[in-house]
Amino acid sequence: MTQQDTGTVLDQIIEGVREDLETRRSAVSLQEVQRAAAEQTPALDAEAALRGSDPAAVQVIAEVKRSSPSKGALAEITDPAALAAAYERGGASAISVLTEQRR
Repeated sequence: MTQQDTGTVLDQIIEGVREDLETRRSAVSLQEVQRAAAEQTPALDAEAALRGSDPAAVQVIAEVKRSSPSKGALAEITDPAALAAAYERGGASAISVLTEQRR
């Protein structure tokens, strides 16, 4: 399929998520997802991290992203968690991780 055949890249992403939704729902119940979420450590305060303790310092949001709707494939990232950890060690104030499975 080409982008012309199926609409925009964003349309393709939405279509893929909708196609995968039933499989995801049958694999893990909502109650299991809620229980797993409740067991996680609380999310960090990204806004506070971006404000930082030094107002003169540059705050960086690092991004783990394999592809972009506008640019297509960007990078082959085999271990997103390791890349995020490297960004953290490098001083990133916040890390954005895109998780759409098909791209």
